Amino acid sequence: MTLKGLIIVIILLMSFPSIAGSSHAYADAVLDALQKKGLLSKDEVIGIKQQAVLAEKSAVGSVNSSQPEKIARIKPKVSKKASNFKVWGRLQPRYTFVPSDHGLEGTNSFTLRRARFGLKGYVADKVGFRYQYEAANEIPGLSNATNLLDAWVRFEHFEDTIGTITIGQQFIPGYTRRPQVTASVERKFTEYLSPGAAGRARGITIRRGDFGLPEAHGLGLFDNRLHYGIGFFNGPDLSLNNDNNDMLFGVGVGFRPTGVSPSDDEYSFKGRPFTYGFGGAYSLSKDSGTLDTKFQPVGVRLDNEWYSLFADVQAGHWKGWLSWASFESEADGALALNADGILTGSLSSTALSFGFSRAYSLNAENVGFAWALQYQYVDNEHPSRTMFFRPLTGRSVDEVARGMNRGDVYQAMLTWQFDKNVRLINEFSYYSPDQAGFSYPAFISQVQIDF
Repeated sequence: MTLKGLIIVIILLMSFPSIAGSSHAYADAVLDALQKKGLLSKDEVIGIKQQAVLAEKSAVGSVNSSQPEKIARIKPKVSKKASNFKVWGRLQPRYTFVPSDHGLEGTNSFTLRRARFGLKGYVADKVGFRYQYEAANEIPGLSNATNLLDAWVRFEHFEDTIGTITIGQQFIPGYTRRPQVTASVERKFTEYLSPGAAGRARGITIRRGDFGLPEAHGLGLFDNRLHYGIGFFNGPDLSLNNDNNDMLFGVGVGFRPTGVSPSDDEYSFKGRPFTYGFGGAYSLSKDSGTLDTKFQPVGVRLDNEWYSLFADVQAGHWKGWLSWASFESEADGALALNADGILTGSLSSTALSFGFSRAYSLNAENVGFAWALQYQYVDNEHPSRTMFFRPLTGRSVDEVARGMNRGDVYQAMLTWQFDKNVRLINEFSYYSPDQAGFSYPAFISQVQIDF
C-alpha cells in the first residue's frame, strides 16, 4: 500500500463515528510511527488528526440532525397504522332470580350474558375487517356459534354504487335486529326465529346503507332513504361447513323516509330529532345439517323459510320499536316432530316484539337513567327453539319445564347509565303461557361494560 493510500485509510477510520471510537488509539499510533520514520512531519500528523476530528464532528452532527426528521416522518405512519386497529369488548355479568312455585325449584344464578373480545379496523385502504370472540357460552347446542361470532373482511370500493362487499362469518341480512343495542337483557323472541345461528352464517353479501349491524357501512340510496342487503351463505348452522349444493339466500330492505336513520340504541340519552324507519327481510335454506334437524327423527330434512318485518321511531329522548318474525319449515324424507311431540309435515312459528323507552340525561357526560316497557308474544312449533323462551337457558329439569312455546311475556326495564360505556340494566318479566302451564315472574340484573 502507498503512503497516500495508508493516510486515506487512517482518515476514514477516524472519520466514521460507528468505528472511530474503537479506532482512534490505533490510528494515532500509526501516525506517530510514520512520524518517527520520517515519512510524515509533525505538522502533517497534527493536521491529519485535526482534519479527522472535524470530519467526525460533521458526521455526528449530520446523523443527530437527521434523527428528528426521520422520527417526524415515521411517527405519522406508525400512528396512522395503529389507529386503523381497535381492540374492543363487552362484558355483561348477570344475576337471575325466578321464585320457586308450582312444584318447581327456583333459580338463583350468577351467569355471564356476554364476555366478548374483538378486533376491528382496516388492513388497507377501503378494506375493513372485524373479529369477535364470545367466551360466555350459555346456549346448549350452539357452542361454535357463541364462541366465534364475527370473522369477516369488507371491501368498500363500490360503497357509493352497488354497496360494500363482505366475505366471511357475518349477520344475515334477514336477521331481525333493529335496533342493535337492546333495552332488555336478552335477545327478542323475533331474533330467535330469525335465520342463522345467533343470527350469523358464513358467506358473501352486498350491502348498501345501515341496518344497525356491524357489517353495514355508508349511506343508503336516494339521500340515505333506501337501504338493502343481499347474500348467499353455507346454511343456518355455523358448526358445519357446506357439504352439498344447498345454500341459504337472504335479502333485506329498509326505508328511512326522513333520510336519517334512528340510532342503534333503544335508549336515547342524547336527544335526537324525529325520525323513523321500517323494512322487511326474507331468507330461504334447503340445507339439512342445521340445529333444527338435530331435534328431529333420523332422516328428516327441513326446507326452511324466514320472514320478518321491523320498524323503529325516535324523537327527543323517546324511542319505540316493533319486530315480527315467522319461521316456516317443510319436512322432507319423513314427518317432523313439533314442539308438542306430534309428528307433522310442517312446522310454523311466529313471534312479535314491541316496546318503547324514555331516557333522562343528568349531565352532558352520558350519565342518566331510563325506563322501558316491552311486550312479546310467541307461537312456536320448532323444538329447537323452546329453550329460548324462558328467563335462562339452563339445563336443569325445572328450568327446562319453564320453556314457553305459546304465550306472552311482559317486561319492564330500569337502566342506569354511569358512563357511555357502563350500564346497569334491571329487568322484571312476567311469563304467561297460553297452553296448559303456569305463569311466573323473573328478575334479572345485569351490568354492561364496553371497552
